[in-house]
Amino acid sequence: MNDPSFVIGAKYPNSISEGSRPVMTKAMTPDENSFKGGYNKLLKHIMPAPDQEDAGSCLFMSHTGTVEWWYSKLNKRIRNTEKKNLSERYFMNLSKEGLDDDLNYWPTDMIYALNKRGEIYLNSDYPYAKGWYKKAGGKRIPAREDEEGAKYGISYSWMSMYQDLTAPLVKLPEFEREIIFKDPSENRWNVTTAPKDIVTKIKNMIKKRNAPVIAIYNHVGYWHATMIVGFNDNTDSKNCPFVSKYDKLMNKRADEINVEASEEEDPKKKKKLLRKALKFRKRGTQVATSLATDGGCSGKGVFYVRDSIYPNESMPLYDYDPATDGEEEHLNAPVILREYEWAEQLLNHAYQIYPL
Repeated sequence: MNDPSFVIGAKYPNSISEGSRPVMTKAMTPDENSFKGGYNKLLKHIMPAPDQEDAGSCLFMSHTGTVEWWYSKLNKRIRNTEKKNLSERYFMNLSKEGLDDDLNYWPTDMIYALNKRGEIYLNSDYPYAKGWYKKAGGKRIPAREDEEGAKYGISYSWMSMYQDLTAPLVKLPEFEREIIFKDPSENRWNVTTAPKDIVTKIKNMIKKRNAPVIAIYNHVGYWHATMIVGFNDNTDSKNCPFVSKYDKLMNKRADEINVEASEEEDPKKKKKLLRKALKFRKRGTQVATSLATDGGCSGKGVFYVRDSIYPNESMPLYDYDPATDGEEEHLNAPVILREYEWAEQLLNHAYQIYPL
């Protein structure tokens, strides 16, 4: 039987250079005691995310989730959640259309791309969707199922297909962002580079505007962006399940990469894979050593995290393609839990987005 105190999710690589297969991990799920005495002021405005699957869309999931959160907070008279559920797909399309080309540093500055439009569709009008597509001239284009080279999946959502929509756009305020921490090397895969007081810094920023924080971290070798939407100093962190097993998971990934290297005939590609495996082992060791040096798992203290890779069976099904049966998946729960040590050891960027 599945342990209801945990949920399993798949994090897919963001690009071919990162890898070719998903990594499966567990996340703590809250129970009736998880929120007692915690900082819970943000929870009522959270919209659960669809499972991003293999789209590589975590940055847009977390950004759209943050914009949704602010839109809900600023428009309390809107009671219908569908009228507050904004389109991740539209935000993704802005990137493909080049609205982020002139950003100084897109991992922290992507909200400025949305500012250039100042509006967004509702998800009900322009949904995060699956469909048939193919590559032509290096770009994805719509395709029929029977076309040569046609593929079906969530990558369909990267194509801009809103030009003929007649649905109204939702007007948004202009947003700014305040950086809490940016990795000195601007490396989204770095570990153990966050300041020792990163947990306090994040908590203080949440309280400063009563608003979420976006965090980027190394998720077992793949960079991942997510939303921190509260915290509780008293909640049992269950022996820090993510960080305490991180070294083991990184070594497992290194073993898998070594197998790939053994099967690779191209000497350059083989050498690259072997270097990659060593890097995985090194980062796993870094985290294990740093965690031990910092005193190990404290046993208490969690962040509430709104994520996009842990679909939960207790949530409604999300229909990616109403014309097809069987492609549905449960929504993510509004909140999972991450031990404070997750932030201390694995975060490499953290910032807050807020309206002007």
